[in-house]
Amino acid sequence: MSGVLKTKGDPLWKRKDDPGYRVGWRSKAKFEKGHLDGEMTYGEAEKKAAELAAKDTEKTYYPELIIIEDSAA
Repeated sequence: MSGVLKTKGDPLWKRKDDPGYRVGWRSKAKFEKGHLDGEMTYGEAEKKAAELAAKDTEKTYYPELIIIEDSAA
């Protein structure tokens, strides 16, 4: 049985007050990636990513849309 993937926000518009985002990161030198826990708006995630990028030069931080699996379909 397969599920359906759904986004928590609108993937086409990235407005500052759109909910359903988190901060994702990728390592610049290694094959590592991940995300920080917690849901926030696009504006909050963008601001937090900029703060983290200023402190940590080993990783790239960015706002990431949260995708969940809906098994009800």
